[in-house]
Amino acid sequence: MKTNFYTYCILKYKHSPYLDESINIGVLIYFDDTQRFLFKYSKTLNRVKSIYNNVPEKTIKEYIRQIDRHLKIYQNTFDTIFPLNDLNLKTFLSRYILPNDSSVLQFSHFKTESLRDFSEEFIEKIVLDKVFIDDLKAQISHQQEPKIISKLLSTLKDSGLNQFRHKTSRFQEDYVLTNETGNEFKFDIAWQNGTLNLVKPIGFDLKEGIGIANKAHKNFGQFYDLQSEAEKNNLCYDLILGKPTNRNLFKDYDHAVKLLQNIKNSRLIDADDLKEYSKKVITAISE
Repeated sequence: MKTNFYTYCILKYKHSPYLDESINIGVLIYFDDTQRFLFKYSKTLNRVKSIYNNVPEKTIKEYIRQIDRHLKIYQNTFDTIFPLNDLNLKTFLSRYILPNDSSVLQFSHFKTESLRDFSEEFIEKIVLDKVFIDDLKAQISHQQEPKIISKLLSTLKDSGLNQFRHKTSRFQEDYVLTNETGNEFKFDIAWQNGTLNLVKPIGFDLKEGIGIANKAHKNFGQFYDLQSEAEKNNLCYDLILGKPTNRNLFKDYDHAVKLLQNIKNSRLIDADDLKEYSKKVITAISE
């Protein structure tokens, strides 16, 4: 019985030839059985830009575009370069895709492992989990946020929401706030109890502390910018916070909470306290 393999390597950014440090910004996987490349990379370079000043962003993105383009070209020339394996893959990449020189981008050493009974899609997830590249795994927090809202709506329904959903002056979903420059900000829920409370989940179930810090800073900046709208329109921002599952990141999360506590016209709600929060909402909109 034939054993199928996959080989992968990490695309790394090295800011300085004098520093022995690098940051993962992409991953290339080659599946031996289907002779297929899978190239995933950071489209925002957020992690790189958060660590270094004067990052040559345009140059890096142009390198990445060329890598992606060349891989697609050679993907269609099976008869001239395939099959590849862990012995000739390095030579192929250096010759045709990314020269192994002193540029800021370099592929790491290659690792070859057996597919066993796993699908290529499962292997993709495992490799991305292992190497973690900022916006490739950003969906972790994005998945947490829909879950928070779904749980909140479910809890509200259990508390009797459907009896009062017709009161659109008291309760709305998908509320859009427009600031003075015309930019729109969407909130999942809005409810009235003297002030109009705009609900937004913020998931902090990330892989690294720097991601939690970046997300806290981004939201702090956004709601600082929306303070004038809150004061003019009698608004309160209800921010429902999702904790990280990694206990080693609790300190980073606590620091993020302290930062967000400085936002005026806002309340911070722990995602574990949705039952109590739902009772307050139902009591208010039922009056």
